Amino acid sequence: MKTKKLLVNTLLGVTLLFAHIANAEKSQGQEKQPPKLPVGFVTVKPKPLSLTKNLPGRLAAVRDAVVRARVTGIVEKRFFQEGSYVRAGEQLFQIDDRPFRASLATAKAQLAQAQATRKLNAGDVKRYRSLLKSKAVSRQVYEQAQARLASANAAIESAKAAITQARLNIEYAKVTAPIDGYIGQADVTEGALVSAGSATQMAQIQQIDPLYINIKQPATQIIKIKQMLIKGGVSIKDVEKMGIGVKVFFDDGTAYAHQGKLLFANVSSDPTTGEASLRAKLPNPDHLLMPGLYVRVEIPQAKIDNAVLLPQQAVTRGKTDTVFVLNDDNTYTPRPIKVVQSQNNQWLVSDGLKAGERVIVDGMQTVLMMHLKTVTPVPFGKKPPQQQGGQKPQKKGQ
Repeated sequence: MKTKKLLVNTLLGVTLLFAHIANAEKSQGQEKQPPKLPVGFVTVKPKPLSLTKNLPGRLAAVRDAVVRARVTGIVEKRFFQEGSYVRAGEQLFQIDDRPFRASLATAKAQLAQAQATRKLNAGDVKRYRSLLKSKAVSRQVYEQAQARLASANAAIESAKAAITQARLNIEYAKVTAPIDGYIGQADVTEGALVSAGSATQMAQIQQIDPLYINIKQPATQIIKIKQMLIKGGVSIKDVEKMGIGVKVFFDDGTAYAHQGKLLFANVSSDPTTGEASLRAKLPNPDHLLMPGLYVRVEIPQAKIDNAVLLPQQAVTRGKTDTVFVLNDDNTYTPRPIKVVQSQNNQWLVSDGLKAGERVIVDGMQTVLMMHLKTVTPVPFGKKPPQQQGGQKPQKKGQ
């Protein structure tokens, strides 16, 4: 009886020992399994896309007038406030016009004298003509009288011209704005001597509504833009005639409220640099913008029916652009693709992917470093699930 009981206890102990060993081996095997790290992915979803091109540009005034003196004299007064808006014809400066008024008075006196001389000479010619018929005077005397009359007529025209010039000088002494626009600082002060025809700048006026956007790009790039417009069904002749609508962004990425127009008719190529200059026109009704400001111009190029866009961090750029595609069993496969261009901080892909495929966006660097074969897919931008082996949240009251 004791022998039988001993045998049963021995068998029970051996069974428990084997069970413990099996559990230990199972636990050890689980610990050796590699972890499955989360990776963010996006699903390929082709969609219609309006293709655009961003170009840098500088704003410039549509009309820019430098105010210079047209007569020589001393500046007596300034009439405008620096930085204000002035209208065409508005007086800006007054140059001392007293010398010109004196010249006007002299010219008027010369005119009166010439007119009196002509009256006298005209009477002589009339008398000598009748006397010449009776040979009471010689032809020489008659011709001399005619010459004096012609000289008097010339003196009259000269005096009239002097009067006109004096009046112009008086008018030019009143320096006015040639165009509407904002006037900058005064470059001369009261008491300064200015000269007609000199390079001395008195002030500058800029018309800033609308504004031009001057854009410089390689000529080949401009040709590509035209080609893309043609592919998109846009006629270049219509663009040159009417302009094409463009969006404008500031340096910080903020969009401008008004849309501009690209004017391809102004394109010209510099033979020394190979750059082409083109111009866009931009409304500025609130006078918010100013010449010289740096902006970016977004030009629509074409429409794509089934465009594939990927976040830029999903693509490894090189001689062959590559992405990692998730398989159904959560393994991954590198895939070569063809990138066309950047579009709103994404890559436009033309070849290598199909609708519905899952492309890994982030997390692959760690996966490759750890030589992991499988991953835990998580939609890009969402928080990954908690890793296995982490602490479970405790219930309240424990």
